[in-house]
Amino acid sequence: MFNRPLWGFAGATALVAVALTLGPRADASGHASKFDDLRDVTAPFRAGPAAPWTTEVIDLDGISCITDPDGTGDMGVHYVDVDNLQDGRIRRLAPEALIYEPESDGSNQLVAAEYLVLADAWDAEHQRAPKLYGQRFERVEEGNRYGLPTFYELHVWHERHNSLGTFNDWNPRVYCPE
Repeated sequence: MFNRPLWGFAGATALVAVALTLGPRADASGHASKFDDLRDVTAPFRAGPAAPWTTEVIDLDGISCITDPDGTGDMGVHYVDVDNLQDGRIRRLAPEALIYEPESDGSNQLVAAEYLVLADAWDAEHQRAPKLYGQRFERVEEGNRYGLPTFYELHVWHERHNSLGTFNDWNPRVYCPE
């Protein structure tokens, strides 16, 4: 997900201060959504990226709005918290990336979060791939379109419904302009 210049990035982004005292809200049926606290944490970023999610991901072909070559759907534009990505940990209320759909007026709308961890760092401490929200992360091998070493990733469509599933990489309701 990153072009080569990302690895030279100085990591000047600030860490997110997460208020862990927020409890989950109840939905109309009286049940708490497992994504309510994630929505609370990302709410200040709905209209566009800001620190610490400031590094825009550009693939090796210079593409930032990621589309599925098979036409299943799009992902959108990813903004990464570089310090968080490089720490080798997964924290439910601190996703490594926020994903935006570009709007025709030039603004961005938050649609999803993505959790990422470099495989070398994770595998040095764990026997199995990471798991969050009951979902096992997908392993993306080195030689990927982003120029990254092998990593694990999990998309969570917490802001935009995804008919393919909450954790699917692609969302047919997200559009990347040409």
